[in-house]
Amino acid sequence: MRKCQPKNIPANCWQALIEHKKKISDSSLADMFMQDPKRAENFSTTFNGLFVDYSKNYFDQETLSLLFAMAQDINLATTIKSLFSGAIVNQTENSAAMHMALRAPADQPYFVDGENISKLIHTELQHMQEFISLLQANEIQGFSGKAVKTIINIGIGGSYFGAKLVTQALADFSVTNIEVHFVSNIDTQDIQSALAKSDPSTTLFIIASKSFTTLETLHNTEIACNWLRKNGCHEPEKQLIAITANDAAAKTLGIRDEHIFHIWQWIGGRYSIWSAMGLPVAIKIGMKNFCAFLSGAYAVDQHFLTAPLEHNLPVILALIDIWYINFFHSRNFAIFPYDDSLNTLPAYIGQLFMESNGKQIDNDGNKIGYQTAPVVWGGLGANAQHSFLQALHQGTIFSPVDFIVSLQPATEKNAADNHAMIANCLAQSATLMNGNMDQGTAPAYKDVIGNKPSTTILMDKLCPTSLGSLLCLYEHRCFVQSCVWNINPFDQWGVECSKTLSQEITHALMENKFSSTYDLSTKKMLAYYLGKTQS
Repeated sequence: MRKCQPKNIPANCWQALIEHKKKISDSSLADMFMQDPKRAENFSTTFNGLFVDYSKNYFDQETLSLLFAMAQDINLATTIKSLFSGAIVNQTENSAAMHMALRAPADQPYFVDGENISKLIHTELQHMQEFISLLQANEIQGFSGKAVKTIINIGIGGSYFGAKLVTQALADFSVTNIEVHFVSNIDTQDIQSALAKSDPSTTLFIIASKSFTTLETLHNTEIACNWLRKNGCHEPEKQLIAITANDAAAKTLGIRDEHIFHIWQWIGGRYSIWSAMGLPVAIKIGMKNFCAFLSGAYAVDQHFLTAPLEHNLPVILALIDIWYINFFHSRNFAIFPYDDSLNTLPAYIGQLFMESNGKQIDNDGNKIGYQTAPVVWGGLGANAQHSFLQALHQGTIFSPVDFIVSLQPATEKNAADNHAMIANCLAQSATLMNGNMDQGTAPAYKDVIGNKPSTTILMDKLCPTSLGSLLCLYEHRCFVQSCVWNINPFDQWGVECSKTLSQEITHALMENKFSSTYDLSTKKMLAYYLGKTQS
């Protein structure tokens, strides 16, 4: 049966929000600021190096009261505690989701199936520290006896997005001259580009795969090993590092025990940057900075767990998301970071939101008739405002926006340069809200109506702690959305389905035997491909 509102929410609660949306539609954002001179003060907050201004969003105090009442109706506070307790929250895989434990202090116990996983986590962190110390002391060497100078991380999805984002974002905190490259694409141009910058005698490969069965990752690993052999390395497995939950598969490849870094089944790939999947980050910025990154996330964890819903930042932002997605029927959400080193943040958040909450079956097995995950898009703010932000200012798209900018550069910059970056960011959010309708004599084609919502996140400084807090804020925001929608944010069966078919088609191409179950379009394209490559 198709459900047009979440089953866990009382009909009168949902209907009250529908009616309220009709009433509030008569007001503009500018009106709301005129009616409440303290709106900017009341609807912004500072937390752990982040200043979050959500006042330019389309709500009033009554809206928030209704949204908080809905959160109470679904027992959100209890569900949050269940998440942290190690309860089975991933029902389809019968698993807890305990990525929060990865950033907790060693003396704070977390349990899964009765086992204190904090000890396991900090043993692995110590393993990372020992390995990095050996690297920094030039005691890890390639086949010619030369010290390692290059790390190539081979992974995809959650084994790629987070590590690449954080390594790039925190480049100014580098403590080593070791180069770190990231490879994900099965198109060999990706890995060949990294190999062209590397010396086989001084390069280590990190094979990052929770299952150690991912087709793209194993394909690129084979290319890496062949490259090492071609250049005189007789035992390429000695220059491989594994990050996986499948130690046995890594050992089958010949990787030594001390070069296998373990993660666990209760860590989803898109939540794994806090684990040994962060090894390339820790290599580049050092364990001290990596632990500061973890501590920034831990601060948000504690806030999320303990703060009342009305003062809980991930909850507030998630409920505003719900307001737009389910009552304004917005199907888009845009992210515009202004710091160049955050250029991959939209892709990272895109995976987090869309892989987690891109679902159409609720936790009770019902097909749902309400919107879930929006399309997440975006790009660097400076580029966006000279390209697709035009569509937000004057087009017909309704898309809530997050602007993100750091106030203080990690390294010395010309003050005027930083002023310009801040000015550009703030000008965009102000223009989205206010437009230019006070210019009454301008021709209509110049009209920018405004009344477009946005949230602005100011980071005191882009550093390990603030970045950890920022990413964790989005994680818990995503979880709260899933609670309202009554869906499981920790599985990804759509991804698994297409991966299985990809493997089937690969084998079919190698054997030139195709299943009769393939659809006619797929058969036609396979035949076209073979005709072009075998002629």
